[in-house]
Amino acid sequence: MNEISAATDTSDDRASAAEPTASSAEVTADPSTATYGDSSATASESVPPAKVDAVDSPAASTVNEAIGVDGQVDYVSPRDVDGDGLIDLTHSRVDGIDTTTHYNEDDTITLIEQDTDSNGTYETAAAQQSDGTIRVAEDLDDDGDVDLATFHDPVSGAPVRQDTIEGGAITETLIDSNSDGQVDVVLIDSNGDGRFDTAMLDSDADGRINATLVDTDGDGRFDLGELDSNGDGNFDTVAAGADTDLGTIESLESAIPADDNYHAQAGTYPAESQSDL
Repeated sequence: MNEISAATDTSDDRASAAEPTASSAEVTADPSTATYGDSSATASESVPPAKVDAVDSPAASTVNEAIGVDGQVDYVSPRDVDGDGLIDLTHSRVDGIDTTTHYNEDDTITLIEQDTDSNGTYETAAAQQSDGTIRVAEDLDDDGDVDLATFHDPVSGAPVRQDTIEGGAITETLIDSNSDGQVDVVLIDSNGDGRFDTAMLDSDADGRINATLVDTDGDGRFDLGELDSNGDGNFDTVAAGADTDLGTIESLESAIPADDNYHAQAGTYPAESQSDL
């Protein structure tokens, strides 16, 4: 069974500030409205290193803690973009990767953006959610849209959930509910209507799917189920019919770790509008 792939080292994401460079790509201090636009500074631009103690940067014991990213820091430069005397963001280059770190007024990190392929646009953005998990969003094809979002446990850093996003809607969610590194639940939108209709479960935590549930009529209740009852890797039991109670999609969605953005972002219910990912 597949494991949830870790997207980015998110340790020490809650640090404070230091210093970045050239202007960043359509930067915003609000993770919910972060965009992926063209940077006005290319990866080849040479920016002189700035002294960390040259400005009143947020308190941090090391530059890496200040920018929230581990690695060799080539340069770092703080920016007060609104002229209020507080550092709003830092631009840095870590292990050759252009990085922009955004801060709250209390100096906590709200968003980390990285240009991982040096093409002048940000492909990765990490932001802490209200429940403490750290969401790492990735633009895998450089089209400006988020394609993959991975949520990490704030203590262990282990990925607990991963969303695949297509056309602005979540099409698949992988869940590791017990933090053992193995996927326990896979939720799938198989017909592209913006609602989960299929669930694949590893109910005995052996790393293999042993049950599949399908909502065939779109009413939110599972009405078809397949079960591997003897653990041989083959489905041998089928349950179907209107009188068969196999549970609801919502019951599985309620167990999704990290903030449940699915309802708001992918429009699980018709009354809800889709918001930015």
